[in-house]
Amino acid sequence: EQAERQALEQEKQMQKTIIGIKKRFGKNAILKGMNFQEGATARERNEQVGGHKA
Repeated sequence: EQAERQALEQEKQMQKTIIGIKKRFGKNAILKGMNFQEGATARERNEQVGGHKA
C-alpha cells in the first residue's frame, strides 16, 4: 500500500513537472518518441491554432 501511494505521488509530481516545462517552453518541448516518426503530425498540429491551419 505504501509503495503504491509513493508511486502515485511520484507520477503526480512528474506530471506537474511536465506541465510546467510545456508552459514555459511550449507544447513541443516534451514529446513521445513516436511523435518523431515519419508521418507523425503532433509537432505540426501543436504549432497550429486549435489544430487547424490559420
